[in-house]
Amino acid sequence: MEPPQDSQPEDPFAAIAPHYDALMANVPYGIWVDYVSELCARAGRPVRPGSRVLDLATGTGSVALEFAVRGCSVVGLDFSGPMLEQARRKARARRLSAEFVQADLAQFSLPPEFDHAVCLYDSLNYLLTLAALKRAFANIRKALQPDGVLVFDVNTVRALEAELFTQSSAPGAPVEYRWVSKYHPKTRMSVIRMRFKVRATGERISAVHRQRAYTDEEIREALHETGFTAVTSYDSYRFEPP
Repeated sequence: MEPPQDSQPEDPFAAIAPHYDALMANVPYGIWVDYVSELCARAGRPVRPGSRVLDLATGTGSVALEFAVRGCSVVGLDFSGPMLEQARRKARARRLSAEFVQADLAQFSLPPEFDHAVCLYDSLNYLLTLAALKRAFANIRKALQPDGVLVFDVNTVRALEAELFTQSSAPGAPVEYRWVSKYHPKTRMSVIRMRFKVRATGERISAVHRQRAYTDEEIREALHETGFTAVTSYDSYRFEPP
């Protein structure tokens, strides 16, 4: 049997990248950044104008650019070149200053200059082995200042067991989609087959995404092993324990 792969065998976002922002048009990025900023303040490291923010798995840069609007110095990192092309285009169009770097979460190296690191929208679930997750945490810890703060979210085991990715778009959406997920309890891996149709052009796109669920104990142990000493978890969009 071959060992499990650390990450996706190919870029599942490449084909959808030009249409990704239309697909995610209803995501309230400003509210997400408000929430992240409050979490950082509760951790004793408020986000202020001039703060150095590392947006991990930045995608098309929507969160990174929201921090840039607020006066932060931002670097967005992502493994998908086509998604980063969209991020750079948006930054130019909005005349916002942000640097975008192509790299894998489990392999990148940046100097220890960031006040805050952010990794949202279940991006860490795309790391498919515990070893890869630990390498990502180690890389993030090295990129943060000694008192820097990491804020991230994950899909839990229960969420992937519930096949939350099995869903379809509302009729008439600019980018129509149908997703079907299959969870494998033995590996805690979810395979999501996604189909899209761009209404304006009729273009059809297919992609396969893979996510792995990690237990709370695995995540906490990985964080402690890689130098994160104070770890707090919250229920989604709240300030209460899960």
